Amino acid sequence: MSKGHMIMLGGLIEMWGNGDDHHINGPHTKLSKTFWPSIKRSAGGHRIASHLREEGYDVEVLDFWPQWTRLQIIQFFQQRVRKDTLVVGISVMFPFGNILADKEGNIKIKEMLQTIEYLKDIYPQITFIGGSQNLSAIIEYNLDYYVTGYAEHAVVELFKYFKREFNTLKIKQHVVNGKTIKVIDCQTDYPAFPMPNASVKYEDRDYIQPQEVLMIELARGCKFKCKFCNFPMLGVKDDYSRCGESLKEELLDNYNRWGTAHYTVSDETINDSPKKLAKHAKAIRELPFQPHLAGYVRADLLVNKPDTWEDIYDMGLRSHFYGLETFHQPAGKIVGKGINTDKLKEGLLKVQDWFRDKEAGRGDYHCEIAMMLGLPEETKETFLNGLDWIKNNFPGYPTWVTTLYIAGDDQVDVLGNPSEFERTWKEEDVFREMSMKELNDAKKLNPISLPYVERQLFERGQVKWAHDTMNIWEAYQILSEIINDPNSVRNQISGPSPFFYHRYLTLNKYTIDDIYNKKFGEDGFHQLSDKDVDNHVNFICEYIDKKLGTKKKVKRIHGYEPNLLP
Repeated sequence: MSKGHMIMLGGLIEMWGNGDDHHINGPHTKLSKTFWPSIKRSAGGHRIASHLREEGYDVEVLDFWPQWTRLQIIQFFQQRVRKDTLVVGISVMFPFGNILADKEGNIKIKEMLQTIEYLKDIYPQITFIGGSQNLSAIIEYNLDYYVTGYAEHAVVELFKYFKREFNTLKIKQHVVNGKTIKVIDCQTDYPAFPMPNASVKYEDRDYIQPQEVLMIELARGCKFKCKFCNFPMLGVKDDYSRCGESLKEELLDNYNRWGTAHYTVSDETINDSPKKLAKHAKAIRELPFQPHLAGYVRADLLVNKPDTWEDIYDMGLRSHFYGLETFHQPAGKIVGKGINTDKLKEGLLKVQDWFRDKEAGRGDYHCEIAMMLGLPEETKETFLNGLDWIKNNFPGYPTWVTTLYIAGDDQVDVLGNPSEFERTWKEEDVFREMSMKELNDAKKLNPISLPYVERQLFERGQVKWAHDTMNIWEAYQILSEIINDPNSVRNQISGPSPFFYHRYLTLNKYTIDDIYNKKFGEDGFHQLSDKDVDNHVNFICEYIDKKLGTKKKVKRIHGYEPNLLP
């Protein structure tokens, strides 16, 4: 008999913008859609669900919930809510403001929030909780409790608390925007690590489809403390990786039941430990199939430790995301990435050659490089020189360019783990804050053609930083030039991001070989079209039909069904 029942809502809205907003839309598609319907499962939601089931609770995950209409969600709740339904959980990865940015998007956000309010009115006996790595991602929801960090242990204590059983629940009071909220801080009070078994066990009612790209967790924490990063568990010294046997069992179970072989690894840094890599490579070598993994790879460690390359390759980790940020060594040193630039460049070329060496029996390799505008000591010239090097030496691979973000005081208050820059920028001599007059003067002299900048600068509450070599307005100005330059590395025709393989593979139209070894426009490998997006919509519709037991399928092409409830 179940100790209690929970419904978990999970899923992303992937904003793809309209055809005029190139920051969001980018060069890879020219779609007129407002929402890209994400077909990626909720990693945190399913992990918590799996843990709770092991503890004797019944949890059903409702994936892709931002793509459900309000009527469909109400129908689902009418079917699933039971006498022992105690909790509705909402698993959130990113804040709304980072995902949705245009007028139509805000309408969708409003709709989602109204749906939650509607459910709370219908089911006052149920407690609504939200979970994320930090409060900023979930603060817009009006919920009963907010859980930050890795929440497996905390949610069990919450259940005990609701059932009036003995518990160790610690509830903190936070005042955000004048409102007092209840917060469970897992980072300090309920650390869910070490994690010898972090398996996600999907159920038949999850309706996993062949060729889906699922999330998987190999370890928690990051040994590094980049000054701009606000992920939790920075600077950890211990090994918080899972055992090889549990990894092998999860991969094998998903393959046998669903045919799944493609994964995005959620770890902050996959290659931080040669011992960890060897353990996981050994487990994966024992499988009767070869999985394919994509995730964050620390480039300087990869370059410095060529003895790990074989384990990395055998794991199936052949798609790398490099957060390089800069090739200007003084800037890298300030933020915690001070490897010699020439050594880094030379090493990355060797990595590329080694992984693509077909004569040696390899040949599979894909990567994405992320660069950050606005780091102290970086100038426009040094940054563009770095992009030129990428363009000349890594053609055909996607490059992501972002600007330095430092949350303002009101945002830091709701961050579960503010970055070092966010904690210390006022005390250090590196930064100062621009006045609104300076910003408005800069705006008049150098108007930026990207409409999202206004929102980023004046609505998101970030520090309007300046230092000796650049300020925030200049950084956005340079970003605008990069994005609007058809010849920039940001706009070169390239393969998909390692984190967006699901858009291609789930269609069953492209293979992992296409991604590794082909270029857009060659051999039938093309950028996604409106029809492909419609197929993603249909994928979700089929999932919804199965969840609701709908006999007659209603496809939503080019948008969403209207909500029929107030």
